[in-house]
Amino acid sequence: MARASTVDTTEGSLAGRSAQLAWPAVLQAILANFYAFNDFVFVGMLGDAAATAALSACFALLILHFTFIKVFPVGATALIAQAFGARKPERIGALFRSAVTTTMGLSLLIAVAGVWAMPWFVSLANVTPEVGIHVADYLRIIYWATPTFALMLVVVGVFRACGDTRTPLFLEIGSLLVNIVLNFILVLGWGPIPAMGIEGAALATALSRGLPGIVGLWMILRGDLDFDPMAGVRGLIAWRPDLDLSRQMAAIGIFEALSGLIYGGVYLMLNRMAGELGSAAQGGLGAGLRGIEWIGFAFGSGFLTASISIVGQNVGAGKMDRAWGGAWISAGLSALCCQLVGLIFILFPEPLSRMVTDDLDTLRYAMIYVYYIGWVMWAVGFEMSMFGAMVGAGQSRTALAVSGGYNLLRIPLAAGLLFGLEGLIDGVRWVTLGAADAPAVVGPFAALVWTIGLTSVLKAVTYALILSARWRALKRSQATTRVRGARSVRM
Repeated sequence: MARASTVDTTEGSLAGRSAQLAWPAVLQAILANFYAFNDFVFVGMLGDAAATAALSACFALLILHFTFIKVFPVGATALIAQAFGARKPERIGALFRSAVTTTMGLSLLIAVAGVWAMPWFVSLANVTPEVGIHVADYLRIIYWATPTFALMLVVVGVFRACGDTRTPLFLEIGSLLVNIVLNFILVLGWGPIPAMGIEGAALATALSRGLPGIVGLWMILRGDLDFDPMAGVRGLIAWRPDLDLSRQMAAIGIFEALSGLIYGGVYLMLNRMAGELGSAAQGGLGAGLRGIEWIGFAFGSGFLTASISIVGQNVGAGKMDRAWGGAWISAGLSALCCQLVGLIFILFPEPLSRMVTDDLDTLRYAMIYVYYIGWVMWAVGFEMSMFGAMVGAGQSRTALAVSGGYNLLRIPLAAGLLFGLEGLIDGVRWVTLGAADAPAVVGPFAALVWTIGLTSVLKAVTYALILSARWRALKRSQATTRVRGARSVRM
């Protein structure tokens, strides 16, 4: 079933298949994160610390906003990978069409809800009024562009599920080039076009991010993948969502979405805590996480993508032993690559941080974040790849329990380290409920980084224990089956 552009992971070396799928996805993730990097660079040229702090605050708010548009794309990616492994092209086409229509409809509702609730979102960020104005200016444009982001998620997911991670990479390259040009023109101003500042960054992102989805959709419809997207149906009725397929996609995607919602909400609360140290601390947290750590995230994201395809395809083909073996291999490679990036973080925190901020106070906090997080990048890579393995197997509920659970643990841990044991309960109440005022800060900014690092390690260890248990259970099941088969032959 596989063409030159796709990778069939049900055969061949698992390590080779993992690397083959991961490297284009890693490069794409690096390029995708350059949108945030571009925003920090071009907005940073304005010399406005409030605008930089606003980009940091927007990071968590955008995660919250875009979480639920991933419900159907994520579910479709896992199910299409399984259908690819099972050699069922007609099911792939039906899943693709349902994913497009349900995702686009949902994205419109989310866009309207985001614009309506934006004042409340801005208040959650615990920013100064000046920073809040910039946050609103940026988010207003991004929220209205939600459908373009949603279409991209569906299209890229379909390509990846079929084992084609190269085409999304090429689409990303074109999109990024457009983004750089638009950022230069719209943020800084050029010729008759006035400088739009942070609003220009949002508009550049919205316009350029629509490109991969539109072009990719056209490529799928013309038959660039190994299935006919319109097999057996024609006309507009073909795009009517199949309720049964939609439920199947949602059953997988909803738990991944909830995990993302928790992650974004927790980061928003960590950002609120950082605000008690000042806007520079918020800017440093965002610059470190969104401006620098994304380099390591890119490798984790690449192997997460590989894990979804490998595990999903092999589950669909009924090769569970190969599916879990692929999960181990991808996670190991992800941990290795991410830690190599982490070594660079440890050795060069200042030069890396200077790439995204010129403000000296913000720089100081960013350097702290980059240095400490460098020590645990192996755990970040491992747990991201394992998360993808669980999604590919259709077990996103487990992924939510592990990743979501430990992300929630970050709130009391950070509150205890930042506000001390005496301020722990009041700190949690303040950051989660907005009750009363924040306790006095007694801990360093590094407490936030230590919290993120420790919970990342706990996630990695827990995933390893879960997969080990399932591997042993599979081996016992296979041994029992062989014994029963041998007895049947003797009889």
